[in-house]
Amino acid sequence: MHFELIQLTTLFFLSQIQCDYLKRVFYSDSTPLLCTSKIECDKAKAKLNTYCSMCGIIMPVVKFLVITDQTEVVERLALSICVGPDKSNTQMCKQLINTYKKTVYEVLQETPLSEDELCHAFLECKPVTNKVLNWTIPLTNISKPTITTPKTPSPDSPSVRILHLTDIHLDLEYQPGSLANCDQPLCCRNESTSTKKDVLINNLAGQWGDYRFCDLPLWTLESMFEHISKNEKFDFIYWTGDLGPHDVWVDSKPTQLAYFEKLTELFQKYFPGKKVYSTVGNHDTEPDNLYPFSQPKSMSWLYDFIYEDWIMLGVPRSQKSNILKGGFYTFELYPGLRLFALNNVYCYAYNFWLFIDSFDPLEQLNFLVKVLQESENKGEKVHIIGHINPSGCMRSFSEAYYKIVNRYESTIIGQFFGHTHSDEFELFYDLDDKKRPVGIAYMTGSVSTYTFQNPAYRIFTIDGFYKNSTFQIMDHETMFLNISETNMKPNETPIWKKEYSAKEAYGLKSLQPSEWNELIERLWNNLEDPLFDKIYKFYSKSYDLAKSCDLNCRKSFICKFRQARSDYSIKCY
Repeated sequence: MHFELIQLTTLFFLSQIQCDYLKRVFYSDSTPLLCTSKIECDKAKAKLNTYCSMCGIIMPVVKFLVITDQTEVVERLALSICVGPDKSNTQMCKQLINTYKKTVYEVLQETPLSEDELCHAFLECKPVTNKVLNWTIPLTNISKPTITTPKTPSPDSPSVRILHLTDIHLDLEYQPGSLANCDQPLCCRNESTSTKKDVLINNLAGQWGDYRFCDLPLWTLESMFEHISKNEKFDFIYWTGDLGPHDVWVDSKPTQLAYFEKLTELFQKYFPGKKVYSTVGNHDTEPDNLYPFSQPKSMSWLYDFIYEDWIMLGVPRSQKSNILKGGFYTFELYPGLRLFALNNVYCYAYNFWLFIDSFDPLEQLNFLVKVLQESENKGEKVHIIGHINPSGCMRSFSEAYYKIVNRYESTIIGQFFGHTHSDEFELFYDLDDKKRPVGIAYMTGSVSTYTFQNPAYRIFTIDGFYKNSTFQIMDHETMFLNISETNMKPNETPIWKKEYSAKEAYGLKSLQPSEWNELIERLWNNLEDPLFDKIYKFYSKSYDLAKSCDLNCRKSFICKFRQARSDYSIKCY
């Protein structure tokens, strides 16, 4: 695949093609990210350094050409790099450039960031000190209440079960038997092509999905929904975004809305009467990732549509103004428990509009502080749902959110995110005592197989709904589908299996942050602890061809779970 060539195109157009996967494998002693060996990580880090250096050289030229209205030169150069020497992907690259060029040109003309700062902000080579990307928001003057550990509910106390779905990435053009490893960023379609000479039968897409660069077929999603409807008991659904496929070069507003319409239809078909509380993801707009906030009317095509959808599925009409403003909302789920649905794609580095001004977009964080303070005053607990994992946000947003979680640790009783596609969590620590955990964010694994993942869903059990319930998360269970096993029996009904229960698999007394921290400490002190094998296996939702993980990989893994800030403020080693 021409992923490296496509990466070079991003240096001209700041496109997001495959950068997520590059960033996942960088390694350093102070920035623990995920890779399976030090050799692999060092190579990836060297690749990043090369891209950063090239960006520093190229960006001034590109910006000059844009400002002097010589964009045709930029587009020709970008196209030649994107298509590569074998001229494959010419049409895809042209579409990609046409999709992003208008926004990128406008951002390059209006951004107050220098060329070096643009490179560092996007590729995250090193911190950017420009005030555009460095800001804080005020918290409350009211003193933080005394911290108390929630009481453990009695075994016979009522409980509520929440189905959490995220990152479905449904592909209505998935085609069994097409190429699963192709020259495009998304494969398993009739138009998927490859210039490789070794395209063999084992490179073809399976009936029920494929581990490689492919999203989920409709019939697999329906299989999951049918299994859930017949076998699971739950009370309502958290759906945290990224519905459509990774075909970013051909996205359009009508196709994005068609996917929303399709999912609403499926929710109503398989889960009639169940309320669904949603957030948007970075792949739910057009072009992907781009959520402008200085031009609110430019997003009305999306927010007007999802307002009607979300109201139909259970969000109160009282939240109309917030949804139409920015795709976020808050309301009382039950007396004593409030939900805050955050549109934190406004914190994402690939949302290029932030390079013009990133200060608390749409004042969501200020609004969150206001809501949390009111909840604290009333003794309410709060669930927060969003798409981007907290450490995946740009630094100032990430730091501000971290401070909010610190201040309201007794009020925020659950955080539910997606985006990473992996089954993982991020711990928050006291800003004054970085050994004391104050919160945890759960990233449920994706429904999509993209990439090298089994599809999965999760059910959280919480204490409630009854008078004086604590609303704390008691346990979570993850169910998955083994794609390679299922594809061996293409004509049989897929079998969705229980993968694990958190308390059972890890021997946790509760799901309090302190318990998760003790687990991390145990693994850190004994890198060969068999429990690590479980956490590593579940990370990819039991993908059966996962690479082995050496000691450096284990350190990176364990340390990653302690990081809920994008600057990796907790030093592990």
